[in-house]
Amino acid sequence: MRITPAVKVILIINVVFYILTYWVTPLFALDGHTDWFLNFNALHPIGYGGFALYQYVTYMFMHGGWWHLFFNMWSLMIFGNAVEQQIGTQRFYFYYLMCGIGSALVNQLCTLIGIIPPSQLVGASGAIYGVMAAAAFFFPNAKLFIIPIPFPLKLKYLVGFYTLVEMYLGITSIDGVAHFAHLGGILIGALILFFWKMQEKKKTQRGNYWSSSSTYDSHYDKDEGIWEKVKKFFVGSRTPKMRVTNVREANHEDHEYNRRKAQDNEEIDRILDKIRKNGYQNLSESEKATLFNASKKMRGEE
Repeated sequence: MRITPAVKVILIINVVFYILTYWVTPLFALDGHTDWFLNFNALHPIGYGGFALYQYVTYMFMHGGWWHLFFNMWSLMIFGNAVEQQIGTQRFYFYYLMCGIGSALVNQLCTLIGIIPPSQLVGASGAIYGVMAAAAFFFPNAKLFIIPIPFPLKLKYLVGFYTLVEMYLGITSIDGVAHFAHLGGILIGALILFFWKMQEKKKTQRGNYWSSSSTYDSHYDKDEGIWEKVKKFFVGSRTPKMRVTNVREANHEDHEYNRRKAQDNEEIDRILDKIRKNGYQNLSESEKATLFNASKKMRGEE
């Protein structure tokens, strides 16, 4: 399996955080607490001790154990590679982080309104569910085998099934899994994809086409820098208007060229017909010059 650049970086960061959490930092226990690194980076409920804004990012690189890390990273490789190839590396970083942050906000909102009890949040699952939603958006009919189901499922049905299951478990279960964070990742991912789709549609209508390439090696070079995107957001792009003007001018020039060429051809046909009937010696000086210039143009084209 070929791992794309952003997926590779995210994998490495998660593995490094896991090693630090369970192998390295326990050797430097603070006041006898070997899980201090986990508590420092996990997302704490709002209004409780230990909450900090940076945890909206760091929590998604923390995991509750080896299998938690394994299944999240395995899912990232399955779905993330295809999505990154579709939208590009820069957009994938943005999309992944926004899904992770958004899923945490949705989970905390559910805590504040009393749907679920307050608890620490760790894991990349919210961002991974957002990536799954993007995979279903771009490749809805791709088929996957899911154990123990004995037949392949289309990706759009699989993600839809997971969404319904997470909604049910989020309301009925007390298993300690952040089901509403998973739903938050899907929700935020869907909103981002919808926004991008509308943005693409507007650019297409203006004549400034944006197309996401599915070719792995070429798309990364085409991504705009962040400052170019900011500049276009505030200043806008005048390229479409200039392009329309140039097309009109080109059409006008082509029309004039074709008209003159047709007139020249008619004149040459008349002169050649005159030669056939009366001979070359009966041509006027202007007719001879026209025929000579036409022969020069033909030799130049050859």
